[in-house]
Amino acid sequence: MKTDRIQPYCHDSEESIAERTALFNELILPNLNLVYSLSIRFSSHRQDIDENYNECLANLFRYVHTYDRRKSLANWIFICCKRLIFDLDRRREAFKTTDDLDPEHIVSHYAEDMEHVSGNCMGMKNYREFYNDDILRALGSLNPIYREALLLQQAGYKLEEIMEIALRRGTLSTRNIETVKSRLFLAKQKMRQLIDRDGNSRKKK
Repeated sequence: MKTDRIQPYCHDSEESIAERTALFNELILPNLNLVYSLSIRFSSHRQDIDENYNECLANLFRYVHTYDRRKSLANWIFICCKRLIFDLDRRREAFKTTDDLDPEHIVSHYAEDMEHVSGNCMGMKNYREFYNDDILRALGSLNPIYREALLLQQAGYKLEEIMEIALRRGTLSTRNIETVKSRLFLAKQKMRQLIDRDGNSRKKK
């Protein structure tokens, strides 16, 4: 496993670079093995692993200041790496094809993967493995279409991808991103009522 030096972005101030460097050293450097294992797990081709790994490190450096310490660091790294590597792989495949694919088609094609998710990744069929009983009970109380949107977002999918998956599954009738946003808002609002920040049921208190 190799670690290339993270290069700062040219528009960054020295203060911003110093702040992110400190955060990166504190939060990311102790988790390099996690980042590399995620690069192996999510890369479609072995020859892309090292490149994806370095891209993940650069991306984590760029956005490390957005990490919310109240939430799980491992889960944040998981979602950031998964989302970026899938984007990188999609871009590579898009350049390889001879077809004139528009972005919507590419997103729609990518959305199909949710139905065939690996056992190592969270998906609609195996999400129960990733949560405790209190969270699962709270999820079970949600309207199914709200639960679907929330789980897809937790798995690392973007709003446009959630919309495409819902369309494909028949739980959304038109391409309306505002409907997806509304479902996510209502799902999170309900979950906050049922569980605390540690994922424990509020009814136990």
